[in-house]
Amino acid sequence: MALNASPAPKLTPSSSKTVLPTNYISLFDFTSQYSPDVHDELAQIYGKQSVSGFLYMLGAESSMASDKSIWTEEGRLHTVYNDVTRAGVTFTKAGHIFRVNETVHISDGSVSRRGIITSISGSTFDVAPYKSAGFTALGTTALTVFVYGSEFRKGTGGMVGGLETDFTVLENKPIILKDMYEVSGSEATSIGWVKTTEGGYLWYLQSEKDTRRRWEDRMELAMLLGQKSEAGSAAEAAGFGGTEGLFDAIKDRGNGFEGIPSTISEWDTIVKRFDAQGKISDNMIYADRDLSIGIDNMLSTINASYAGGLNFGMFNNDENMALNLGFKGFTRGTYNFFKTDWKLLNDPTLLGAVQAGAGKVRGISIPVGEKEVYEGSYNGQGSGDKITVPFLQCKYRSAGGEDRKYKTWVLGTVGGVHTNDNDKMEVHHLSERMLNVVGANNFMSFEGA
Repeated sequence: MALNASPAPKLTPSSSKTVLPTNYISLFDFTSQYSPDVHDELAQIYGKQSVSGFLYMLGAESSMASDKSIWTEEGRLHTVYNDVTRAGVTFTKAGHIFRVNETVHISDGSVSRRGIITSISGSTFDVAPYKSAGFTALGTTALTVFVYGSEFRKGTGGMVGGLETDFTVLENKPIILKDMYEVSGSEATSIGWVKTTEGGYLWYLQSEKDTRRRWEDRMELAMLLGQKSEAGSAAEAAGFGGTEGLFDAIKDRGNGFEGIPSTISEWDTIVKRFDAQGKISDNMIYADRDLSIGIDNMLSTINASYAGGLNFGMFNNDENMALNLGFKGFTRGTYNFFKTDWKLLNDPTLLGAVQAGAGKVRGISIPVGEKEVYEGSYNGQGSGDKITVPFLQCKYRSAGGEDRKYKTWVLGTVGGVHTNDNDKMEVHHLSERMLNVVGANNFMSFEGA
């Protein structure tokens, strides 16, 4: 036996100090010949990226056995009319529900007067003033009128005509969410040199875990960012109805603040708005970095230790519990506000990527507690009873042993599973759910620059 003539050994070096490929070995050759000092732990340079957990902290969960959830929210007990006009003692407001003998308060922004309704004809009603000067000092346009009582002469009959409580019927529908991860049998048996956060060197374990984490995030994101399909939209035409998420519910039925409140007087406008709504005393603010810093700066001008002296009732009166959960508290008026950062709004791959001019959500204020509503098909029963429900409730389809809150199943022949003859493993995820936002008038969104 003899050595092959080719390739011949290189016994003569280059005649000059020239950088040639023949003088160096490749990176692959180096790593093959010389073992590097390998840090085999997977570096999570973006931290624990999951943004889920918001609804788990705030929203209750319950099952439903229907394609639709319906609830009815009671309207205002009292009615105020704006943009009322006047000609002498005759006032005009289309669609009013005033009755003869009701006493009314009338103002034009500068002057206020009171009187009693003496006659009604369609959209007009005559008012007899209680002051001898009449309505001479009162404006004639943009008047505000509301009922404060009634008065009847002795021996007269009762009130003519009753009032029906106003109400709003609301509904939402669940959507079906899906995701999956698959790996071939060959890939499942490939050992890598990177140690995953699952503790092993099989990369597919990391990828499968990340699929689950991404899936859990997107289940929550769908409940927050979900949108109903408008009539005539391409989505509706394709058979996709969508679902109302938290942000759209606040935008449609709640309150909005443009930008970041920078002064205590601006915050007082928020307090006054809550005064005009349900006056829920405890409210939780989930903020992006800019809103969080803005609130801190605003409050530091008043009291640098603004958390002190606050009632921490929602945290079992334990201030340390609130702080450990990342909440800072402050009181304005009769309202307690608890603030924390919301990772979702800061994540540059999610809502942190939205520009200020494109309706960027800076934060939301969520009331703490429950709300009384009239049940439609709230639990799939259609009873119409008055029930108490959380402001936020995630509802999922479940009936007859089929629970669609969070379904996971595995197909294939890999990993000890033998469901078909495919040389792979498929991990499937499914959920059918929606979010009900009850009493959205008590919520507030902070948007924009």
